[in-house]
Amino acid sequence: MDHPDIQKLIESLETDLPDNESSVEEARAEDIAQAISSLDGNTRLMILSLLDDERAAEVVATTDEHTQESLARSLGVDRLVRLLNEMDPDDAADLLALAPKKSQPAVLEGLEDDLSRSVSVLGQYRPDTAGGIMTTDVVAVPSDALARDGLDHVGQVEQPEVIGTVFVTDAAGTLVGSVSLRDLLRARPKSVMADLMETDVIAVSAEEDQEEAARLVDHYGLTSIPVVDAAGRLRGLITADDVIDVLEEEASEDMMRLAGTGVTHPVAESLSTRLLARAPWLTVTLAGTFFAGILLEFVEKTWFSLDAVLVTAGVPMATTFKMLMFYIPMIGGMAGNVGTQSSTIMIRGFATGEVDPRHPARMLWGEMALALMIGVLAGLVVGGLVTVTHPAHPNLGIIVGAALPCAILCAALAGTLIPFACHAAKVDPAYAGGPFLLTVNDLAAYIIYFWVAIQLTGLLGPPTVS
Repeated sequence: MDHPDIQKLIESLETDLPDNESSVEEARAEDIAQAISSLDGNTRLMILSLLDDERAAEVVATTDEHTQESLARSLGVDRLVRLLNEMDPDDAADLLALAPKKSQPAVLEGLEDDLSRSVSVLGQYRPDTAGGIMTTDVVAVPSDALARDGLDHVGQVEQPEVIGTVFVTDAAGTLVGSVSLRDLLRARPKSVMADLMETDVIAVSAEEDQEEAARLVDHYGLTSIPVVDAAGRLRGLITADDVIDVLEEEASEDMMRLAGTGVTHPVAESLSTRLLARAPWLTVTLAGTFFAGILLEFVEKTWFSLDAVLVTAGVPMATTFKMLMFYIPMIGGMAGNVGTQSSTIMIRGFATGEVDPRHPARMLWGEMALALMIGVLAGLVVGGLVTVTHPAHPNLGIIVGAALPCAILCAALAGTLIPFACHAAKVDPAYAGGPFLLTVNDLAAYIIYFWVAIQLTGLLGPPTVS
């Protein structure tokens, strides 16, 4: 069936409401959810008023968190209760948490009994944990139950995505096994669940970070994963759609942290909130570049100012410093890029499980070898170009070409090890890949560059010798 263009419908609603009301109801919930995210609060409420409770609940559950929070604060208690009663427990718990604190008790009291209990359970866990994203609507039967009892449980489940596996528990509610829906359908009706189940069940603790739950699902190729408490009792289930949301959220957070802008997308925050999120990391950059200037001044006064003594072939060292300054942007840029590449690979590897944060040596040697190859190739190219473009200064190309791989090696070392250090200190490694790492790389690159230049100048003579 062809669906109407929801954007055009919304634009025409104010002038032609009666003719378009039915068309809005025919639009897909996902399209309506995306469209209302860019509308003002009153228009959002008007769109929802055209939909019945079931349809409106589907739209609200699908839209982004910023829009959900706005709706949770602007919808009346009665309407909010009706929408929550149409939602899955995990979606209802998330939306209730966004509602004003003073109205939450009244909303919770108006929920259906089963949903109220489920929302209360989910509210005990932090939003970024496995327990916070699970649904309590899970198919679980006792180990001594019959296969036909398991099928009865499947028939009572409202969420179709949770019926691929039936979980088996003991008398205490502890997860002891699982049975695939296919095996359950093929079993004799009077077969005992304990005889049908697989006991090797991959589960995640309710207190575990949501990213670990997503990693387990990805690593083992699961469509869902059960959630248990500290005693191993089955508490809920994380489904594939929840895992996709987690992966998108974690990827976005890592990107924002790498950029030093906080963990929330800018469009979802006020200007003051954005300023507070970015300012600390911009302060790191500001302080780093300030100290870089002090470092250059120190190097010039300490290493290159002894003109009366350090003069080779009649050329003062201050002139050497001036020549070397021309290539500071290249040294800092190359070192910064290589360091950022290394840190990004480590951070992404932590997230996907491809890199073990407990064994940095496994990644260090590979990154150092690669950085050495990059540095040598870049040094040869740049050194040759400098020599060709400055034929009157034959040693300048050698100095720059030799200093570049040293700076790149140092950057790769920092980019590889700093994320491991952050992980060991229980700090999100993504923070290490942004302004902090770039500042460290710049300072280290400058020191290495001029140190190498001093050493080679003593051996070869200053770059301005003709």
